[in-house]
Amino acid sequence: MDPDYQFDLDDEPRELDVTDLERIERFREAGYGGSVADALYDVGLRRTVFDQDFFGINRGQTLVGRALPVKLHTYPKTDEVEDYLKEKWERENDGVHPQKELMRTVESDPDGSVLVFDTGGDMQPAHFGEMSCTLAKAHGARGMLCAGNVRDTRYVQQMEEFPVYTLGTTPNWHGGWEIIEVAQPIHVPGHLSHYVTVRPGDWLFGDLDGVQLIPREVVDEVLLRVEDIYEEETEERQKIEKGMPIDEVYEEYGVL
Repeated sequence: MDPDYQFDLDDEPRELDVTDLERIERFREAGYGGSVADALYDVGLRRTVFDQDFFGINRGQTLVGRALPVKLHTYPKTDEVEDYLKEKWERENDGVHPQKELMRTVESDPDGSVLVFDTGGDMQPAHFGEMSCTLAKAHGARGMLCAGNVRDTRYVQQMEEFPVYTLGTTPNWHGGWEIIEVAQPIHVPGHLSHYVTVRPGDWLFGDLDGVQLIPREVVDEVLLRVEDIYEEETEERQKIEKGMPIDEVYEEYGVL
């Protein structure tokens, strides 16, 4: 296990007998950036926040789901490279385009995946567009985190239940890249660390505060703590809104 993901609990993390789609709905119902960060901190995890430059195309939608890591490699866009890649796909994938292989993985996995693209810092082309998002969603994916560019944002914004977080947008697909690995650990730019390691089966949570990773070993423990925070804060908020004296607020709840 990555040393950054060594959690600190007296007992084994709790597990729930629920589907991933049920987890997603429960996180969306009770969770927000601050409560997820607090729950992660409470179990001893610190370096799970992604770079602040990620922003949501579908502003206001909450990104939650099981990570499907995808590693890209950049190539110059020339006829020679195109011929080389076609020969490579024929040799290694029976002529199947790597993106088609990716979509097959989305289809075969249980519903609830989030595509996570590691582009190796390449910011020349758009790495994903609305039609690809639509195809992924139709076969069970529930969103995307792209450490590169996306395009067709006019239509991506109109998609329901498919939040897309990205480092940038650009209209051009050309620039040269190919998918080289699917469902293998990748490294995505981090906020509190240079990068955050994303493994298959880890979870992501993103909202207007930013995007965070929840290691797969503690996803249910974090969810249960988030739900506890939600209940506690709902009661606390109601008391404060009704005019609870300031001294009583800080005596009962401490620093807000």
